[in-house]
Amino acid sequence: MNFPDILAGPILRRTEKKEIYCWIALSKLIDTRTVVYDIQQTNDNFSLECVSSNCETTIAKMGENLFIYLMKATPNEEAFPTEQLLGYNVFFSDKSKEWSLTDYQLLDNHHPLSIVYGNLPLPSFFITETESASFLYGSCQKLHGIGEDALTKGDSMLADCWSDLTKRPSSLFLLGDQIYADDVADPIAPFIQLLGEKLIGKKEAYKELPILLGPDYNISFSQVHGRAEMMKELCCFTSTKAANHLITLGEYAAMYLLSWSPALWETAKEANSFLTFDELIARDKYYMDKTLNTDKALETRRKEYEDQANSLTKFANSVPKIRRLLANLPVYMIFDDHDITDDWNISIDWRQKVSNAPLGRHVVANGLTAYWAFQGWGNAPDTFSEQFLAAIHARIKGSSIQTQDYEYWLTSMWLFSNWHYTIPSTPVTLVLDTRTQRFYPDTKTKLIGSYLSKRTKGPNLIKREAWQKLEKSLYSSNWKKGEKLILLSATPLYGVDLIESFLKRIVLPISNKIPNLQETLDLEWWKFNGRGYHEFHNWLAKWNLSECIILSGDAHMAFALHSEVEHPFHGSRTIHQYTSSPIKNESFRGLASVALKGSLLLGNQLIKKNVTHRYCDHDFLLCEGDPTSDYIWKERIQHETLDSGFIIKTNNNLGLLEVSPPGITNKFL
Repeated sequence: MNFPDILAGPILRRTEKKEIYCWIALSKLIDTRTVVYDIQQTNDNFSLECVSSNCETTIAKMGENLFIYLMKATPNEEAFPTEQLLGYNVFFSDKSKEWSLTDYQLLDNHHPLSIVYGNLPLPSFFITETESASFLYGSCQKLHGIGEDALTKGDSMLADCWSDLTKRPSSLFLLGDQIYADDVADPIAPFIQLLGEKLIGKKEAYKELPILLGPDYNISFSQVHGRAEMMKELCCFTSTKAANHLITLGEYAAMYLLSWSPALWETAKEANSFLTFDELIARDKYYMDKTLNTDKALETRRKEYEDQANSLTKFANSVPKIRRLLANLPVYMIFDDHDITDDWNISIDWRQKVSNAPLGRHVVANGLTAYWAFQGWGNAPDTFSEQFLAAIHARIKGSSIQTQDYEYWLTSMWLFSNWHYTIPSTPVTLVLDTRTQRFYPDTKTKLIGSYLSKRTKGPNLIKREAWQKLEKSLYSSNWKKGEKLILLSATPLYGVDLIESFLKRIVLPISNKIPNLQETLDLEWWKFNGRGYHEFHNWLAKWNLSECIILSGDAHMAFALHSEVEHPFHGSRTIHQYTSSPIKNESFRGLASVALKGSLLLGNQLIKKNVTHRYCDHDFLLCEGDPTSDYIWKERIQHETLDSGFIIKTNNNLGLLEVSPPGITNKFL
């Protein structure tokens, strides 16, 4: 397989006055540097003034044909200009010559793969310190998800307002499920497996596991749709769509590259890598499980295959726009479960079973290693210690499972606790890790009258020690107690009340009687652990926020609300929450969408204009209504009606948040 030089990128990452990070994935080891320019426009002409010729490049060799570069540009003067359009170019060099993005036609305004807007000469961005700022945000992007990819709407917005910094968003927040490791489409699975092998260039150590040496698993491992049983039995995963689940580090890397760049889609087309369903059957490359024993079943699977292929084609056509967007906005990311596997750490039982399954432990560590390389590293590069980087290096060496290096890597990935970080935005943004820092309650749910006693079975999404680390990170930023704060939480603090109430009153009480019901129904919103929900509010009270804005995803629907929270001894505050999901993975279409919206509309009329009153008692029970006795805090929650007249949006969307002294506005693109 012949790889292009640039596999993905450039992607603009952490950006502030003192340093700017640029990320790029290459297929070869060469010298790279980023140069930053001040862009001045006179009529239709642009002049460029170099404001940063200082660049420190760090390289992570992930495989024989995969090198991740993180370039840190620092200003020639004391700081980069603010409230001014800036641009950048990436230069490459070897012993004989130097070239840049220009030589790949990426800066050609008329080329279909161009990463510049309008007639600009370079990809562009700006740094703002004013009290007025806007941000794009969203979550849940699946390659074969239904509908148009909402990131293309962000690209269209920048295409319209690239020169107007008062309208142009300053950053993009991706709030989880940037890839779906557990839900891989049949038509793309063979190419991802092949690509993973070629990128890394060596076989993974997990194949040394004795349980994988038998012929059955070796055959199904490489067949399309053949991994479901392996993931269930050998990994103890609970995904219901694991037939092509990513396993190797190379496969995780391939999924990221295909999600963000058109380069390897072109490689796949040139190599005729996409076979038809019948071609796979004829070549014995499709796993014929026992459900495919009739012509009708086979035809149904063929139709699913063709539908997925059509969705993938649409996505491939949109990738150049996605790449351009990622090159022109500072991008910040955090994982949710599908970045690793569905239901990741959803319960203590899940975590214990998977950590005790050698293959499950290996796959989760692979997912986290890929997350670091493609997402986490650029969020806050200084977060990762020499010990952590040594663990990554131990993995890349491809050590045998019998070595200390291999065990060191596994343990380091599973125990790492610094995925959270702050973003130097205005206001400051604090990014929460709601997957790896959980606390799991011992007490099961008991139903007493109409209330759930003590604690629900849902996990506390952030344990107390992790909150303390978050506070330390917050005070290490420019944030000061009492100021506004933006919180990024992959999981919403507030859900749609009617849906949450149904799950809490009906489903949670029986989840103690039915094994795996929690995993099946994904019961892990903040509300399903009263103590954890209270702790969230308690920290907000401690920080004395003048205003709190929560941006979240995960829900596969978009909605907006605000809550007036009152503490008897800690004053009151307003919390705004905006949830944008999915970017590309519509779950409610046609009659299902109409029925859901209709039910919510009827329910909202019954609960008086989308308003809910709630309080927390001293047993950490979340009770609806006004408190009649002593309470810890109470709140009044009101859902906002969207432009459609409903309180939810079910098609693919991307959020646009605008924060200014007059107030906060939000809309869904």
